[in-house]
Amino acid sequence: MLKLILKLFLIVILFLALFVAVFSYEMFSAGQKIFSGQEQNSIIKQLKELVFNPIEELRGEKGNRINILFLGIGGEGHNGGELTDTIMIASIKPQEKEAALLSFPRDMYVQIPETNINTKINAIKIFGDRNTKKNGIDLIKKVANEISGLDIHYYIQLDFQGFTKIIDDLGGIDVYLKTGINDPTYPNFNRGYDPFYIEQGWHRLDGATALKVARSRHSTMGDFDRIERQQTIIKSSKQKSFEKYSKFDIIAFKNILNSLSNNLKTDIQLKELPRFYKIAKEIKNHQITAEIIDTKIYLNRTHVGMGYTLQAKDDNYNQIKSLSENIFNLEISQERIELIRKEGADIEIRNGTGTLDLANKVARDLEELGYDIINSTNINLPELSGVQLYDNAKEQKPNTLEFLKEKFNAVIIEMPHDKSSRADFVIVLGRGF
Repeated sequence: MLKLILKLFLIVILFLALFVAVFSYEMFSAGQKIFSGQEQNSIIKQLKELVFNPIEELRGEKGNRINILFLGIGGEGHNGGELTDTIMIASIKPQEKEAALLSFPRDMYVQIPETNINTKINAIKIFGDRNTKKNGIDLIKKVANEISGLDIHYYIQLDFQGFTKIIDDLGGIDVYLKTGINDPTYPNFNRGYDPFYIEQGWHRLDGATALKVARSRHSTMGDFDRIERQQTIIKSSKQKSFEKYSKFDIIAFKNILNSLSNNLKTDIQLKELPRFYKIAKEIKNHQITAEIIDTKIYLNRTHVGMGYTLQAKDDNYNQIKSLSENIFNLEISQERIELIRKEGADIEIRNGTGTLDLANKVARDLEELGYDIINSTNINLPELSGVQLYDNAKEQKPNTLEFLKEKFNAVIIEMPHDKSSRADFVIVLGRGF
């Protein structure tokens, strides 16, 4: 009997050793591709630290502002696949549990650092990658810093295929489109066209459709509408991610790394990921500000050669730097506040997240904007994800309706009779909020 127990024990030990070896090899292989600029020994060391001693403080966290440069590229098989047509700084204030997105139009005309050459901002990285220094990331970081005045602590680069994989892995995302898209010249993979049309309103988007929504510039404001849709997609993806991954799961994380090993690049370290997860999970969508460097205040349209570019209205980017510095403290325009207050809407909040004080916290945030919160309660809704908004005012208070949709990335639905309320609007918070 003792021999049998020893044999079984050895088999279990061998099985565990094999599992750890395979797991470590897969993590190491994916890590070599994704975590750029890090030595093999460093990645092996970080694998150990990820499991046994994850990092407690991120770069920038001591100053209570972490700045991450997001870059979106086409990738292999796409025309101009190396151009960074999506450029965005995500700033996080861990203590306040707030985040802000600042997007750069791809047609901004800037000077390449350490040269006298001017070009569109989306070509900066490719210029650096093709020179002898292979310093594309360094150059685009320097440009982002010069324009915004922000220290760039990290970068993340994702291509189209990786973007599609992430959305599909989440089971799709719910996105509200302020305007429809009618794009007869949306490009396909064979240098031809794949006409794309989608109506204004709420949509459940799979990866391929979300990519089209994020890429198309065929709408009233062109690239600026496209950027706004990208910001909306990021908010929705963030919300859906924390619905699916309610805690840091190293097995799921390993699978994600393997899936994205050819599509994702970053200088975030493996051992920093649990800390990133913890901080990001505590930031709710209504605490995310999104702004665009646009032509209303910051940029002028200027023709260069056969095309047009966008150039800063002041040579030192002072207006943009002021926006970057104060992005967490931007106020709703007085005109919009007056329109909302004239409607005098009553709001009820129902909290199904499981975080008991969240309804009261959201209520306090809305009361600061002048809303009358007539009730805030905790409810048990384990099946609900995201945020639902009941419009009992029947679109008779459109300014409030539009504001709440934007703030909470909410799905508008009709209230069942058994859940009736005397409030003009009922906000129901579900998992992932």
